[in-house]
Amino acid sequence: MIEHIYPYLILVGSTIGAVLFYLWRLARRISRLNLALIRLNEQLDFDTLAFLRTAWAPLSHAGLQGFSWKLDWFGIPVEGHDGQQNGQGLTRKLQAEEMELAVTFYQKSRQGEQRYFNESLIETFLLLLRTDMLIKTGATHAALAQMAKLNLFLQHDIKNIAQFIQLTADQLQATPVGSEEQVLKYLRTATPLIRDRADRIVRTLQGGQPQNNPLRPYRLQDEIEQLCHLHRLDCEIQGSADILAPEHTLDSVLDNILKNYNDFSQPGNSARPLLLIEIAKNGEGVDITFESQHTPPDIPVERLFEPFWSSTPDGLGIGLYQAKQLLEMQGGKLGVQQTHNRLLQFRVSLPGEIINGGHMYKK
Repeated sequence: MIEHIYPYLILVGSTIGAVLFYLWRLARRISRLNLALIRLNEQLDFDTLAFLRTAWAPLSHAGLQGFSWKLDWFGIPVEGHDGQQNGQGLTRKLQAEEMELAVTFYQKSRQGEQRYFNESLIETFLLLLRTDMLIKTGATHAALAQMAKLNLFLQHDIKNIAQFIQLTADQLQATPVGSEEQVLKYLRTATPLIRDRADRIVRTLQGGQPQNNPLRPYRLQDEIEQLCHLHRLDCEIQGSADILAPEHTLDSVLDNILKNYNDFSQPGNSARPLLLIEIAKNGEGVDITFESQHTPPDIPVERLFEPFWSSTPDGLGIGLYQAKQLLEMQGGKLGVQQTHNRLLQFRVSLPGEIINGGHMYKK
């Protein structure tokens, strides 16, 4: 009896095998088309407009009749189409901030597995488009954030120069007749430093972005003494080092630290604040420690690197944050602490090549 149903079993098995083989072929073809869309998107650097205009080649191999799209691209309407605009239409919309996209797919009246696989390919295509739009949004936000940070840093530097001009003007007006030589001596030292900062600001504004940060040799003790004089700080420096370091980074870091020591000085104290500074070579560069007894003991140390926080009413709260950011971008570190006797101590770890006897060597 059972031998009579063998032909039917063979027929059923063959049918099942043929169906599975057909589905496998179809799934493999759709998988290749998915991969082709992904590769095409990568080749176009995730450009939404370029992807829309060139995606029809792989989409057409899935059996779609055609597709059309309308895109609001940052306020500019753009549209396009490929293939035939007939048959059943499936419209999907995507939006990412200032980008809005409507895509309509046209396909034959198909049911079952072909419709399922087509919809799977369409979802992959839409996912790639949404990814491209989000990438554009992220890139735009990053660029705007970088510009905002640059503008804040420039605003801070311009404010420092303006304050120097105000201070100089006040001193010139208050200088007794016959004592002009002392002010002139200060200006001879301070003006070149201020001119260098003004030149850097002009170059940055003209270029629209921070300029290159070239390396140049520094005799650290001389550089620190000049900046202390600029900010009207007395200093005692222990140790010495000649180092090849990024020019704009070192200038900005030292300038911001010393200016804050001046700002932190005890109000009403007529004496110039005394700063104790130690320079020590380490295995990868130089450590510089700053410490002063002329700072109030109640400074909230945990907030000193917080953007937009300032201990003074006219401060922007950007200087120390800027210094820390610049130093870390060069592989260095900037830290602050209060010592056991409540003295405010900044510590700079500056990477660079030590210059020894006119010759550079890497420690």
